[in-house]
Amino acid sequence: MKIVIATPIYPPEIGGPATYTKELCERLHDQHEITVVAYTDVREAFTKTTLVAVSKQRPLPIRLIKYFLAVYKASKDADLIYVQNAMAAGLPVALVSMLRNKPFVLKFVGDEAWERATQNKLTEKKLEDFLSSPEGGFKIKLMMMIQGFVLRRAGVVTTPSAYLLEELKKTYGVKNERAVVNYNAAEETEVLPFDATKIPHQIATTARLVAWKGIDGMIKALKIVREKFPDAKLVVAGDGPEIENLKKLKSELGLDDAVELLGKVSRAETWQLRKRSELYVLNSTYEGLPHTVLTSFAAHIPTIATDIPGTNEALYHEKTGLLVKPNDPQGLAEAIERLFNDPQLAIKLADQGLVLLKEKFSWEAHIENLNAIFQSIVSKPNN
Repeated sequence: MKIVIATPIYPPEIGGPATYTKELCERLHDQHEITVVAYTDVREAFTKTTLVAVSKQRPLPIRLIKYFLAVYKASKDADLIYVQNAMAAGLPVALVSMLRNKPFVLKFVGDEAWERATQNKLTEKKLEDFLSSPEGGFKIKLMMMIQGFVLRRAGVVTTPSAYLLEELKKTYGVKNERAVVNYNAAEETEVLPFDATKIPHQIATTARLVAWKGIDGMIKALKIVREKFPDAKLVVAGDGPEIENLKKLKSELGLDDAVELLGKVSRAETWQLRKRSELYVLNSTYEGLPHTVLTSFAAHIPTIATDIPGTNEALYHEKTGLLVKPNDPQGLAEAIERLFNDPQLAIKLADQGLVLLKEKFSWEAHIENLNAIFQSIVSKPNN
């Protein structure tokens, strides 16, 4: 089968679509002929694949036109297109699909209209409340219209969680027969060529630094934890628009030496961070299904996360980790202290996370489901 994979970002950029595309190509290139169309200034393709790069150094309208033309050309003899978001890559793909009568599968991992509104302080609503009653002005409504158009044109829409799938069907009118959950798979365990000795009471997190990731709440929780564990430290890998606010917060709380903001780091460095830390924490208020939790299971590190839809489809309280209420630094601090005080429980949770990962979130299951989806829309193209 000839497949075009359309992605908005590409390694070495850090982010879900970039990492996923790399991992996917490694597993599909012996089964299918793969062409990747990406917004990137990199020119190096993955093994046994073709890369069509669309420069990011142009104004948005020019980028969209060039991306459309790149997908149009690449898809001439393709059987289908597999696109990794509903906006920057999804809109050009939907238009190409109409012109060429080529089916496409859309992997939808998050609502970009809600994310934009939240990041720009245009809404404080949770995803489900926002989708039922959007706010944020004309641009946000336009984004929702574009997403709806792309979602309804897709031959199949996949999501990484049942929660996100139900929200899509309610808000955007995606039909049941064109919507399916395909759980994310975790990265393979990394063999590190350098020291990974545990640092006592070090807490790790990796995230894009946006408001809903709750890094500020983690810093506040650390302040509480240090009353009982004065050597406790938080190390944050990732960059984003909240970084200046986080720097200011840690200074205000007297935690300049206890909170380390690493910025952008490599995949190997995020593995080293997990391996050298005692706990991993995800304190977000929204997730489709958090790939970072699955990666932590693979790295065999005890994990604490917020009890929110999507996350609680992967992390089960007191079985594969600890769940805490969102926006609750005190509750998060208590969960951290509990695992610091009970290393046997921490080991048990890490062990059971690894078992769940192999049973429910394997690459084998993900690829098997994906190939079945591809075959279903190739045999029954878009109308």
